[in-house]
Amino acid sequence: MSTSLPAAAHARFPAMNSALSGSLTIAQADFMSRLALQLGLPAQNGDALIAPQLFTGPAGLACRVHLQEGDPPAVRPEALLPMSVQELAGAEVQRLLAVQSLVLGELGWFLSTSPEGLLQLTSLAWINDPIDAATALDLVNGVGMAIIHALMLDEPSLGQSQGLSN
Repeated sequence: MSTSLPAAAHARFPAMNSALSGSLTIAQADFMSRLALQLGLPAQNGDALIAPQLFTGPAGLACRVHLQEGDPPAVRPEALLPMSVQELAGAEVQRLLAVQSLVLGELGWFLSTSPEGLLQLTSLAWINDPIDAATALDLVNGVGMAIIHALMLDEPSLGQSQGLSN
């Protein structure tokens, strides 16, 4: 399976998005600055975390956050997995559906296809606290890595043998 990511996904300290920073409310700019600090980035890089910009998450996955319009500020984190849906066939598709059922039902995350053509794991909830958003980004990286490993297994009975089916 492919492990290539868009070049922008490898930027740990993305450049400021000056066009976007002028359109943020004070509350949104503060929220994004606090989120950047929680992620170990300079506060001034907060707006560079906003989609469509990509940054590298704790487990090395390409991440971004969608900023909810208006106030109070909230974000919806997502991670891109380094594989495309076109790479999956046969038993892998069954595993994908079993994993999707698990992450949706148990965690409230949606596994879909990103605009870049990669598998993407997205929170269904808007998160309105920077600490919780940073925690969610950490979680999505861990879950994303587990999904990659589950989809790359040669075991066709993954859904039954490992409790991934409902």
